[in-house]
Amino acid sequence: MNRFTRIRTATLGTAIAAALVMGAAGAATAESVTIADPADTSGSLSDIREVTAKHTSTKVVVKVGFTELEPASDGGPSSLSVFVDTDRTAKGPEFRLGAGLQEGADFQLVRVKSWKVVGEPLSCSHSIKLDFEANTARAKLARACLGGPDEVRVGVKMTDAYDGSHVLVDWLKKPRGFTTWLVAA
Repeated sequence: MNRFTRIRTATLGTAIAAALVMGAAGAATAESVTIADPADTSGSLSDIREVTAKHTSTKVVVKVGFTELEPASDGGPSSLSVFVDTDRTAKGPEFRLGAGLQEGADFQLVRVKSWKVVGEPLSCSHSIKLDFEANTARAKLARACLGGPDEVRVGVKMTDAYDGSHVLVDWLKKPRGFTTWLVAA
């Protein structure tokens, strides 16, 4: 059994135990979805491999797994955009949380209309944390920051500009694709 198998087994055991405890305590407090993404951007170490989106009563959390995240780049940078759609009647997302995927990169949350930024960056509660050992980025956005929506769906895009003459882009599932709608618990 390798390290990955041991971690997966331990995680599965923990998940089963947590599910049993939650079952005894009552309903879960979040709706979530996990989507695997194929190795379809092989020219980039930042190829999106899995996205988990969770909508709780207080926040939206998006965890993005990559092939490999590096703290520094010898060439151009790579970046992540997490799009949050809060309105079924409007086309496209209402928010975008953008961040660099290298150590020390900044992030900002902005409003979006027709996939374009409108207005100034928002100062409400949001964050992105990169874990280079786990090859993940974890975004958290307060529901109040998003207007307290009853449901959201999430889209994820990675852009790799290592070779400026051939920028690589990877979307979760398909260009401008989203998860299913997630209802706040």
